[in-house]
Amino acid sequence: MLIRMTGFGSTLGAFLAGAAVAIGGVLAGGSDEPRSRTALVIDASAGRDGDQLVDGRLRGADAEVRLPRSSTEASTDVRYFAAQGYRVIVAGPLATAAARATGVDAVQATSLSGALAAAR
Repeated sequence: MLIRMTGFGSTLGAFLAGAAVAIGGVLAGGSDEPRSRTALVIDASAGRDGDQLVDGRLRGADAEVRLPRSSTEASTDVRYFAAQGYRVIVAGPLATAAARATGVDAVQATSLSGALAAAR
């Protein structure tokens, strides 16, 4: 039974391609300033726009967005993002109560517009 061997040229080519990608990643690096990550936890009822499940303004937000439907979901979302080091912004009675109950130092907004403004 014969075993087919890969030629030296294709092995060298793959190695060089991998090295180029690695060097490019190192040289591209990133910003010297760590970018703070933001999370919006907004009650589902406040994050809707009429018959749309998600308000269109949330799609353009530069933040992670969660729309909890219950106090349990709100508490889980707030604790998760706080544990991950996110700056948490809450809006709505469920999300605000969850932040208070869990002891998370969250920014409290009175409305969806206020939450989006705080996220900027």
